[in-house]
Amino acid sequence: MAATRIGIISEGRIDQLLVGALIECIARERAKFTWPLMPNDAAEIFPVRKRGHGAVFETVERLVKALEGSLYDQYAFFVIVLDNRATAAQRRIRRLIRGQTRFVFGIAIQEIEAWWLGDRVNTLEWFGLTAVVPKAARYWGRRYTAEKDPSPKRTLDELTQLSPAVDRRYGQGNAQLAQEFADVWKHTARLEGVEFQCPRGFRPFCQDATDALKRAKQTSGRLF
Repeated sequence: MAATRIGIISEGRIDQLLVGALIECIARERAKFTWPLMPNDAAEIFPVRKRGHGAVFETVERLVKALEGSLYDQYAFFVIVLDNRATAAQRRIRRLIRGQTRFVFGIAIQEIEAWWLGDRVNTLEWFGLTAVVPKAARYWGRRYTAEKDPSPKRTLDELTQLSPAVDRRYGQGNAQLAQEFADVWKHTARLEGVEFQCPRGFRPFCQDATDALKRAKQTSGRLF
């Protein structure tokens, strides 16, 4: 059974891992998409030397031109995710994909780790912190919301320091920890929790991804 390919265009490996896990969960829970999915790093199609926002823009620019042919018909659609600090890149990318139907554009506020932290149930369970309530920890603040966290990476680093379940710090980004979490999260993500914690960024992204997956079902001609 061939998998349906979804191209992911993001700023780095951690973004690609977390977004891929969320896409698989959105497909199953919201779009009722039971055909196997294969979320791929679309930057592998067009290797670029740049990193971050510049790499995302260059990949999208080259991909939009390439889609004029049929070379990439094996991809149902492409997902683009940036953090909200990339305002110039956001504007340029929106212009590039205007009128295109095969792109889903998401903005993570402040950064992709906010979406991870937005799923409090899975985050605390995975870190083995369900019974721990450190008063001084950021994540247990009375008014804490992931989308308003000024530094989600710092919060995750604090959780790894407190966690009895992991032996590494998150620091400014740990792709191995993100991979291990994503491997579990793609089966267990609580989308409603992330939507509640990240209403400006994740909620519209989740809806757009759901719509794109439903369109993929309709145009594939397969029975799901």
